[in-house]
Parts: sequence; C-alpha cells; structure tokens
Amino acid sequence: MSGEQTMSIENEAPKRFDVREFARTAVGSHRSEIDLEAFAEHPLDPATVRMLAYLRELERQTMTYLRNVLVTPTHKDARVTAFLTTWAFEKFWIADAFDVIVRAHGVDPAAAEQLPRLRAIALELAERATPIVESFRANAIGPDVIGVHLASVTVDEWITEAAYTRLATVDPHPELVALIERVLEVKTRHRAFVEPEAVRRLRESARARSLARRSLARISWPIGAASLRKSDTADFYETLFDDTNIDGIDSRVQTLPGLEKLHLVRQARTAATARRPTNTVAHWLGRTASTIGHTLRNDRKGGANG
Repeated sequence: MSGEQTMSIENEAPKRFDVREFARTAVGSHRSEIDLEAFAEHPLDPATVRMLAYLRELERQTMTYLRNVLVTPTHKDARVTAFLTTWAFEKFWIADAFDVIVRAHGVDPAAAEQLPRLRAIALELAERATPIVESFRANAIGPDVIGVHLASVTVDEWITEAAYTRLATVDPHPELVALIERVLEVKTRHRAFVEPEAVRRLRESARARSLARRSLARISWPIGAASLRKSDTADFYETLFDDTNIDGIDSRVQTLPGLEKLHLVRQARTAATARRPTNTVAHWLGRTASTIGHTLRNDRKGGANG
C-alpha cells in the first residue's frame, strides 16, 4: 500500500458528503452494461463463478442488516438513514449484476443460500428475534449506537472492496474487470460517507468506542456471512485473501478511534477456515441465547461506565 493509503483516517480532513446528491444519483441496474455474449465465448473459471455467487449473497444480506439497524436510534438520524437506504439500493443492484453473470454460466446462485435444514430453521428463528432484541438493546444504549453501525459498514466496505479487487486479479476476464471497476466506483461513494462519519462519532464518544470494540469483535465478517454456509465463507477467504491484504485491512481498522488492538479480518478468516463440529438445533439456539444475554449484560456495563 502507498503512504497515502496507510495514512491514518483520523488525520484526514473529511469533506461534507452531500446525501441528497448521493440519493439523487443512486446507481441502479448494471444489466445494460454487461455483455453476456463475452461470457458465452470466454466463460469465467468455475471458482470465479462460485465467488460471484457468494458475493451476490453478501450484497443481498444488506437488506437484513438494514432491517435490524432501522429499529434502533440510527433511524432517527435523517442523514444517516437517507444514506443507508440508498446504500442498500445500490448494493441490491450489485447483487443483481452478479446474479445475471452466475446464471449465464448455468449456475443457480440461490444454491449459496442452501443451509442444512436444522441450521436453516434455527437461523430463521434467530433472524425473527434479532430485530426485537436489537431494538431493546440499541434503544437502551441511545445515539452512541450510530457510531457502531457506521464503523461496521466501514469495515465491511473495506473487506468487500478488497475481495472485488483480488477477484479481478485472480480472473482478469475483461468483462468481469469492467463490472468490478464500476462496482468499486459505487463503493468509493459509500466510503466517502461512512469513513469520516464513523471516525467523527467514535472520536467524540468514549462509550461509542467501547461499544464498537465489543460489537465489531462479535461480527462474523463480512456482514451476512453468518447466514451463509461456513464452507463458502472459508472458500471466500482462501481464494481472495492472503496475509498481505488481511493485514492491510486490519491496519485500516486500527486507525478507527478505539479499535487500535483489533484484528477483525484475521480472526474472521481463522474462524471461517477452522473445523466446526456439527451442532444440534438446541445447542445452536442455546448458544445464540447465551450470546444475546451476554451482549445485553455487557452493554449495560458499558452504559454504566460510559
């Protein structure tokens, strides 16, 4: 990375992001710019198609994330809400573009959603409960949770951008590279909002920093991976990440106020690629309930000490 790229985010002078202009110029469907005949003549490597199917699912998971966020105090901040809804809209169309390409290769991208039946049932129950639990938890915390949400979006954007950049290097198909370049332009606008906003909110609140340290360490990165097959997430890290880009992202994470000691991506890759014993639904739900209870207790302590 260059000296400019490794410069601490804290030292950058953020420009005021025009949310209205961002919403007005939101990027929709990419379909008209995709030449499917180019893929018919020169198909992508099967491993690349699998990665695109997985990345499609990650981008689609944005709607679930947004649903959970907008039951918290974050929705009371009109500027942040306007950004997040447009952000989700643009990510929907990125997922749609990947969907088109994957299907053009004769692959059903929905296969990435197919989990073992028992885990799928447990996940559905947990997803139904999460907005309720998150609403009580986050509303008890108050506005400091906004900084946590913006920091999580920032880290997720760094991870997915690194993945797209690496995928274009691994399989430099001209049509794929052109699409990835367009997607990265979209994501550059996302970062232009979330990076300085996350820094500002974390810098201004010790409680937000404390909450972010605990919350970000518990996320299964990238956002949405917890709802997908662990084997697919393991392939994602093994195919698109090495020590160099993992350390690069973690170095950026450590420039965020209060997150200096975190190694989020390295820990996520280790967790994804480690062997996981088969769990029963009861054990999975029990562990989830225990995690929620632990989270609530810690957040109360954080509030008392903030």
